[in-house]
Amino acid sequence: MTKEDPWIGALVAGRFRVESLIGEGGMGRVYLATQLGLKRRAAVKVLHAHLAQKDELAVRFEREARTASMLSHPNSVIVYDFGQWEGQLYIAMEYLEGRGLDQVLLRQGRMAADRIVYFMGQLCDALSAAHRMDLLHRDLKPENLIIVKDADGREQLKVVDFGLAFLMEGDKDQRLTRDGSVSGTPAYMSPEQALDKALDRRSDIYAVGCILYELLCGSPPFEGVSPVECLAMHLYDEPVPPSQRARGPVDKALETTALWCLEKAPENRPQTIDEVKVALLEAIDRPSDGAMLARALEETTRRREERAAAAGIADTERVARPLVAAGLEVLVLQCAGVDFGRSACTTLRSQGASCELGESLDVPPVFESGRTDAVVVDIRSEPAAMLDTLASWLAGGVLGGRPLVVVGPDDDMSAMTRTLTIGGADYVPESDLARLPKKLTRAVRRRKR
Repeated sequence: MTKEDPWIGALVAGRFRVESLIGEGGMGRVYLATQLGLKRRAAVKVLHAHLAQKDELAVRFEREARTASMLSHPNSVIVYDFGQWEGQLYIAMEYLEGRGLDQVLLRQGRMAADRIVYFMGQLCDALSAAHRMDLLHRDLKPENLIIVKDADGREQLKVVDFGLAFLMEGDKDQRLTRDGSVSGTPAYMSPEQALDKALDRRSDIYAVGCILYELLCGSPPFEGVSPVECLAMHLYDEPVPPSQRARGPVDKALETTALWCLEKAPENRPQTIDEVKVALLEAIDRPSDGAMLARALEETTRRREERAAAAGIADTERVARPLVAAGLEVLVLQCAGVDFGRSACTTLRSQGASCELGESLDVPPVFESGRTDAVVVDIRSEPAAMLDTLASWLAGGVLGGRPLVVVGPDDDMSAMTRTLTIGGADYVPESDLARLPKKLTRAVRRRKR
């Protein structure tokens, strides 16, 4: 064993001789090892020491690792062994020589439809086998999908880290501030997972939708400047269709499948991963190819140019966009001394809203009949105390059904989830303040439906 890393050179559980460090992430470290006796290479994942100190987590780890070890499928990594050694939880699994799907995307960009279906079909097969065993993944993302070569030299997808995502469920700060941590990665987390609700197979299906979306246009559906902003987008924002973001044509049937998987409500998504597989296969069975899509895009562009020419509009002209929040009457409550440029009131007025400004939550507001469309409260100064007050207001009907939008700190998951649970319409992290007018307008429209 080395002084720098006591695991290198160690004989774990009397069976795995650790050789070198492969990588390190939010969950722990991964080492290359040799399994004695069988003389085969293995990857040994050693989880952070603090996890083994929690008895409940250790029991849950053993239960789910045991289930994962029983999962035998060509597209799932094989688990060799698991347990505790030297006071730390470990899991030994098949060593894969290949590249993560994230690296494939980075080098090659978005994929053609038939290749997308080839890889996503294998992912669906692996998930189908796992879901039949009531085993959820909870952290599906491109880097957990490894592309290897099979015995015939063909590309094969392998899903890694089944059953490990539960470990950080009770540690929200770790989960949300470490990119790639085991209970979910913000860019691929379902709305119900962001809210720490009970999960079922439809949460994995949402993550499949995120991955499919990224394969179609090169980027995941939601990308925020902070984890909380990204999770807020999963909760409140509708994804822009991949065809509107991609450089080039996008297969319409695959786009429809991705957006179906990305429905906010689990009951509106495919109910089984097998339904997703069927939709994928139907996408490439129909008589449509990239050339047809390119021609359709060209025809659409030509018609748009013809309509513009007929209307006397030059290509270089731009039509002024209407103000997003024009006509809205908004009560804004914020503490005194908020910088002008960081003020919710300033942001809303710049987009046409009429704002009444208040500076205290000490006295509940009184609304005139027919006035005030919504209420915006800036809680950045005292998030917990101000949310307590807002909870009592909503419970007592003080806002009269008007939507409440909260502006709060970045990276404060508890503030965001509490906003939703008390009945708030949306949570806007301060780094995303520019989108407040759009989010507020959407909240008002939802309430009027």
